Amino acid sequence: MSNKFFVSLCVCCLVLGALTLASAERPIPAEKQAYEAQNNSPTEQTGPAIRPLDEPVQTKPPKNRVAGSIKYDDGVATSAPGVSSSSFGNQFNTAAGSPVNSAGSVTMLEFFMATGAGSDNVFLSVFGQVSGTTASVLTSASVPASSGTWNVHTFATPIAYPGASFLAGVWYVAGDSIALGSGTTGGQGMHGMHINDITGTSFTAPGTFNALMRADGDVLVPVELMSFSIE
Repeated sequence: MSNKFFVSLCVCCLVLGALTLASAERPIPAEKQAYEAQNNSPTEQTGPAIRPLDEPVQTKPPKNRVAGSIKYDDGVATSAPGVSSSSFGNQFNTAAGSPVNSAGSVTMLEFFMATGAGSDNVFLSVFGQVSGTTASVLTSASVPASSGTWNVHTFATPIAYPGASFLAGVWYVAGDSIALGSGTTGGQGMHGMHINDITGTSFTAPGTFNALMRADGDVLVPVELMSFSIE
């Protein structure tokens, strides 16, 4: 009887530990919530959704490209965000015309900052698949970043997404502006989006820009699972 009790106790501990770890991997930082409460309402509008840059910026590609990468932008920054408290980035739902790997994971994000706040950190967020205008927050973290250059952030633990697409963006607040562009690579079209960064609501995909943000990881459908046809 005591052995059964001991085994049951161990199982309960393992389950509790797993749940604790899962919740620890996708918190919204307390400092972000405090900043939001003190400085902005979640739906505060500070101007047009997108504001043009004074001069387009031609960027140099990051050096940390890896296999399993999704890139929509052409590397030219032409505009910046204009809706406070929103995360501006991309909806990663296709990769060079093919579907995104279902239930994959993101290991690294690369993003170009047009401007930055006084601090050296920005809030980087990953959301799950959109349902209507809502998406669950998978992770949100303050990460080091510099303006006027490509930044690379590697997650300590890959961020798993449950569906066939995911969102990734940078919180637009206090001057932290990810660069947006009007061009695309490989005729993939526009995947830019913005969504309320605190609540994961008010998702909008205008179809007019791509964020200069690229995703790497287990995000591409394996070649052996793709279907091909010969005309």
